[in-house]
Amino acid sequence: MRWTVAVTAMVAGAALVAGSAVPAVAAGGYTATVEQRTPEVKHFDSFRYDTVRVSGPDAAMAKELQKKIRSFTSRASDYYRYPSAKTRAYLKKAEPAYFDAIITLTEGCHREYLCVSQATSFATPLIAGSITGIEARAWSTKTGRKAQLQDFVTKQQLPAFTERVKDAIGQDRCYYGFEIELPAKYSSFPHWVPLKDGIAVWFPEYQFGYCITAVRITWP
Repeated sequence: MRWTVAVTAMVAGAALVAGSAVPAVAAGGYTATVEQRTPEVKHFDSFRYDTVRVSGPDAAMAKELQKKIRSFTSRASDYYRYPSAKTRAYLKKAEPAYFDAIITLTEGCHREYLCVSQATSFATPLIAGSITGIEARAWSTKTGRKAQLQDFVTKQQLPAFTERVKDAIGQDRCYYGFEIELPAKYSSFPHWVPLKDGIAVWFPEYQFGYCITAVRITWP
């Protein structure tokens, strides 16, 4: 079964509206549209994941961007759709399971990039609550190259950038009040995208709070 989703479905737990298209995000003349899929997956009562369709002035580049987004976002759903023997044995014991992978096209993304984040949630009766995940990435609509943080934040600027992110984390609704341990290293920021006027950064649940932490800072 295939559906497109409304903008209200861009966050986990939001209502889904069948047949409503997510407003496309334009970047460098390219547009991207999120579509939701709900396949029948063994051992799952509910299995939902998103895909992204890209179109634009250069068909080859649009195809390349779509391929890269698919490769990036499909890992989470494919882990359960095509499980290893070990994962299959676990799912058999844990059924019924529930899985969601919600893709969001970042609002205010840098004009030369296509920016994507994906929030995932996995639950079974064997675990309390759910296991969540977050990933974010951006690709140049000119070259197809993955965005590199060092292209926006120099090594000399990294300490100041890190402090600005830490300040934003401290004001986030998920922040649990403990010391924010965040070294001034590029590796401290695996999930980020460039914005028109800054940078958006995500951190997984429990790193700094009781839910996925998402902050936006102005930069430089």
